[in-house]
Formats: sequence, structure tokens, C-alpha cells
Amino acid sequence: MKTQIDTSAPHWPQHLWPYTYTHGDTELLCFVDWEPGDRSTGYAGAAWLIHAYAGGVDVVDLLKDYIIRDIEQEAACSLSSD
Repeated sequence: MKTQIDTSAPHWPQHLWPYTYTHGDTELLCFVDWEPGDRSTGYAGAAWLIHAYAGGVDVVDLLKDYIIRDIEQEAACSLSSD
């Protein structure tokens, strides 16, 4: 059973974008700082992982670099297509 988390509540970082990262059985509620792309300059846009919650605990400092890069790339791609 998945828990619904209300990201509009005041205690969530309102200036960041929520993104749910799933890998196998693991699901993280992530918050990224995101800059959309600009086609006129050829900039593709980027996302930077700020928080990653597992079971209500921020585990961002425990993640390996390649997982952080994967989350940032997937979040940027997902947010760009919205």
C-alpha cells in the first residue's frame, strides 16, 4: 500500500519541484531545484536533487553519486515533458 503525501502542506519546500523516483521496490519522494530548458540558446535544462525521502526520512546524504545523477536526469526529463 502506497502512502499519499500532501506536498502542498506548508512544511514541504514550496520552492522545489516534487518528483517520485522508483527503482525496483524502492520509492523515494524527491524534491529538486529545476531550471527549464531554453531552446533559443540550446540549453536542455537541469534538475538538482535537494531532498530524497524514504519513509519520511531524508536520505539524500546516504545516496551514491550515480543514484543522485540518475534521479536528477529522470526528474529533468520528466519535468521538461510536463
